[in-house]
Amino acid sequence: MLRNISKFAGQTVCRGKFAALAIATLSLMATALPAAAQLAFSPDCRNHQPIAVAPPQDAILFTKQPAPHPNGTASIFAINNLDTYVIPAGSNSCVVAAPHASDDYCFIARNDNTIDGVGFAAIRNPGGLTPCQ
Repeated sequence: MLRNISKFAGQTVCRGKFAALAIATLSLMATALPAAAQLAFSPDCRNHQPIAVAPPQDAILFTKQPAPHPNGTASIFAINNLDTYVIPAGSNSCVVAAPHASDDYCFIARNDNTIDGVGFAAIRNPGGLTPCQ
């Protein structure tokens, strides 16, 4: 059996074990750091993302970014349903109750240029949250 052995930080290490350890570490880091769930500003809707609302989730929470950001309004367009949702001024976020189960959304309008994105999450609607207009 052929073994590749090298020196790493002054210690003898088997290359196969070192490579396996490196791959395992990178895989763990990738799963531990979630991807950002954010819609970038795109007035022409070229940049859009799907948001799947599968049970037990029954709503979408939209949040102005950077948060907290109560100033201005932000408008999100649902491409398939042709609906527009607005996060109202005076509120950091809003909820869309019972949206289409699978639609694509884009952040199409803002009246405050310091709003640089809209965060989103499919959630279980606890009630009492500000509804999107």
